[in-house]
Amino acid sequence: MERIGDLLSNLPTDYAKALIQILTTDNWNRLDRDVNFYQLGLSIGKVVNRINKETLKVLVNSCEYYHSLCRGIARGMDGNELDRDLVLYLGNLNLVMAMEMLANLELYKYPDIMKILAINVSQLKHIPNVGSNIARQFDKLPFEIRRQILEIFKDNSMFLYEFLQTVNLNKVDNIENFLNKIKEIDEIIGYRLYEVNDKMKEKLLNFPSISIGIGKGFQNLSYHWKKKIIEKVKENKEFATGFLSSIDLSLLEDEFLDVIIKVGESDSELSRVLGRNFGNSLPYLTEDLKSLAFNMSQGNPDFARGFGEGISESLGSFIGFIRGRVYELKKEDQERVLDLALSNDNFANGLLTTFNAVFFFDNKEKVLELIIKREDYLQPFIEQIGRRINDFDLFKLLSLNSKLTTELGKTLCRNFIYLSKKNRELVLEWLSKNKELKDGFLQC
Repeated sequence: MERIGDLLSNLPTDYAKALIQILTTDNWNRLDRDVNFYQLGLSIGKVVNRINKETLKVLVNSCEYYHSLCRGIARGMDGNELDRDLVLYLGNLNLVMAMEMLANLELYKYPDIMKILAINVSQLKHIPNVGSNIARQFDKLPFEIRRQILEIFKDNSMFLYEFLQTVNLNKVDNIENFLNKIKEIDEIIGYRLYEVNDKMKEKLLNFPSISIGIGKGFQNLSYHWKKKIIEKVKENKEFATGFLSSIDLSLLEDEFLDVIIKVGESDSELSRVLGRNFGNSLPYLTEDLKSLAFNMSQGNPDFARGFGEGISESLGSFIGFIRGRVYELKKEDQERVLDLALSNDNFANGLLTTFNAVFFFDNKEKVLELIIKREDYLQPFIEQIGRRINDFDLFKLLSLNSKLTTELGKTLCRNFIYLSKKNRELVLEWLSKNKELKDGFLQC
C-alpha cells in the first residue's frame, strides 16, 4: 500500500480510477479492510498535491463507504506544505473528508478554510478529534474566527467536550454559554476553574452544575478561592450536593473538612451524599478519616446509608478497574464494614444496594450471617451465588427451610459439577428428605 500513492500520481485518470476500483473491491470483504484503507489513504495523502483532481474526487467520494480511507489521506497530508485551494476542494467534496481534515490538520494558517470546513461538518453529530484539534490551534486563530467556530459547534456535545478538555479556558470568552448542556461539559469547566481569570471564576460560581468538577479539581485552586468555594458550599445546597459528592477527602485541609462535615450533617440528603463519598473513597482514606466515617454512621442514619452505598457501588463496579484504580479493601476494613452492617440496618441497606459487592468480602461466614439476618436479600443472593456456592457454609443454607428452598435447589443443580465432593454428598443427602429442594433441583 505504501507505493500506491506514487503509482496513482503517475497514472492517467482512467487507469487510476480502474486501479482504485480494483483495490476497493479486493479489500471490501477482508477483516483487515479498515487498516488497509487507512494505509492506502496514508500513502495517497503524502503525495496528494501530485494527484489530479478527478482521481482525488473518485477517492474521496469512496469515503462514504470507507471512512478510514479519508482518515488516512488527512493523516498523510499532515506535515506537508498544504495547498489552500486543494484543502478547500477536498473539504467540499465530502463531509467525511472535511471532518478528517479538521481532526488531523493544522489549518490555523487558513482560518477562513477552517471556518468553511466547520460549516460543512456542522450537520454531523459524531465528529471525533475535531474539537481537540481545533483547541490546540485556537490561540493562533483570529478572534472573529474563534467566535464563529464556537458558534457553529455550540450545540455539538462531542465537539464541546473535546474542545474544553484541551483548550486553555482562559483563551475562551463567555464560557458560561457552554453550561447546562451535558453534565460532562459542566464537570470539565468546574475542574479547570483554576485556568480562568478571577472575574470569570466569580461568574461561573453562580452555576451549581459545575460543583462536581470543582470538587475534583479543588486542590488546583489557590487558598483564597478555596475559601470562597467553601462559603458557596455553606450557602447553596445544590452546589454543596455536587461538591460533597466529588471532593477528594484525603487531600482536604482540616479547616475545610470540618466545614463540609457540618454542612453534610445539617441536611439528610447532604448526609447521604457525603456518606457515599466516604464509601467510594474508603480504601484511600487515612485511618483518622476511616474512623470518622464509621463513627458518623453510628449516629447519622442518612450518612450510614450513603456510606454503605458508596462501598457497595465501588466494590461491585468494574469502572474503577478499567480506569486503573482498583477498589480493594484491606482485611481489617472488610471486618469493620461487615461488623457495622450486622449492627446497623441503614448501613446494611446501603451496602446491599449493588448486591454483587457481597461476594468480594473474604469473610464468607459474616456475609452469610448478614444475608440470613436480612431475609429480603436471600433470593438475589441465591440467584447470583452461582459457582461461588462452595465458598459458603452450604449446611446453613440448606437448613433455612425458607420459601426459597426450591430456588436453592435450582442453583445447586446448575452448579452441581462445581461443588466439592463433601458438598455433593451433603446435597444428595438433603434431596432425599426435602421435597421443595428436590423439586427445584429436578426443574433445572
